[in-house]
Amino acid sequence: MRIVNQTQLTEVLAALPPEGVGRPLDDSADYAWLDEQMMKIGSLQHGGVDWEGAETRAVRLLSTTGKDLKVLGHLLHCLQRGGDGVRFALSLRLLAGSLEQWWDQAYPYGGAQGERLRPRLFRQFTQRALGLAETLDFDNAADEHQACEVALEALLEAARTRELPDEALIDLQRQLRQARPSRDAAHASPATCSAPAQECQTDSATSPPAKLPEMRLEAGNERGNRQALLKMADFLGEQNPGDPLGYRLRRHAIWHVIQVLPATRDGVRSELAPPSADRVAEYREALSRGGDAALWQRIENSLAVSPYWLEGHRISAGVAERLGHPRCAAAIRDEASRFVERLPGIEALTFNDGSPFVDDETRHWLQAVRAGATAGGQAGGGDPWQEGLDEARERLAAEGLEAALAGLDRGLAEARSPREVAYWRLASADLLGDAGLAALAAQHYRAVRASLAGLGLEQWEPALLERLERTVEKGK
Repeated sequence: MRIVNQTQLTEVLAALPPEGVGRPLDDSADYAWLDEQMMKIGSLQHGGVDWEGAETRAVRLLSTTGKDLKVLGHLLHCLQRGGDGVRFALSLRLLAGSLEQWWDQAYPYGGAQGERLRPRLFRQFTQRALGLAETLDFDNAADEHQACEVALEALLEAARTRELPDEALIDLQRQLRQARPSRDAAHASPATCSAPAQECQTDSATSPPAKLPEMRLEAGNERGNRQALLKMADFLGEQNPGDPLGYRLRRHAIWHVIQVLPATRDGVRSELAPPSADRVAEYREALSRGGDAALWQRIENSLAVSPYWLEGHRISAGVAERLGHPRCAAAIRDEASRFVERLPGIEALTFNDGSPFVDDETRHWLQAVRAGATAGGQAGGGDPWQEGLDEARERLAAEGLEAALAGLDRGLAEARSPREVAYWRLASADLLGDAGLAALAAQHYRAVRASLAGLGLEQWEPALLERLERTVEKGK
């Protein structure tokens, strides 16, 4: 088992009978195997450590048998090695969660007898994390950096509440601050513009064109695919902040792997941590003052870190409206509504502090989309996406690409099935090809194909996948 998202921490942190910490692990074959593997670290046998097997057994022991701080340390080590920002952030979440759930009672240092040993073990864990953090690379991964910072804030708060040593965590905070990814000139120029898209083009003539990011989607590489899609979304937003396509793609990157509701303790409260309260308060206050493009980008990065924080999408849409990008605001709301509809019951769930995934104001905001969809509907005979593409091609010649894409965006906003969404996105890719943007069109074809790969379309709509395969092969 390889932990790659926060929902996988739920069973590791959940209480085990009796008394919440299960039973001792000394007589477990998994424990003996794990201990033997981890003894190789730093020895001549270091290269022979079975890290994947160690992670699998550590997760199994903590989830099904007993809570043991030594096993927790082994699992933290597995997550923190390798320079993966997502997994490093999850390790900090795991340690913070263990402090809140069962740290004081876990084997072998539970209760009063372990009061002196637990702080030493915590210092050992955090010092090792500080050293392993040097392998982290946040280049083109601002969302991973932010995830680490937010998780570290939660861990610091939990440690200080229990008066545990925090020196290494403070050093780690400083190290993360220094590693904060900088925005290059191509990325920074559009971010400083807070006017509508038409007024943001004055500097583009004097700036060198941004390089189209390479996007390779690989089966089974969840993190790599997510990062590739997020980079493409950033690129699209940089090229034209008023184009909704990048904001739709970002939400696809964040949500496409979420197929079921997260586990809960009581059917309502999940083990997922909420976004930082200070950060949320800052975003709300900034929105009330109007916001700017730099704030908008920060909010978008936060959404990649907290996929179940639906209020953030409402705030982002509000900033988009204030900046003169109503089409982007509509696209954000539409994608958020589609995500909620895809996971019935999500509106009733909360984070581990009791705060809702979907607050009342956000629920009303989403309901406006559904009401509009019910009142609307398609009329006419042929496929609406084909008619939309024909119209878009006429507008492309007369009014330019942005105006042509606007009609396709409206059609996509009204789509209510995977088939309709696929064809509207395919129409947008066709239009990009007609506009001479062959490389960007090819990226879109690949993105559509990847998003549909797990839906069983070979039986449901074979012609669509066959066409995508032919088009992608032709573009190679």
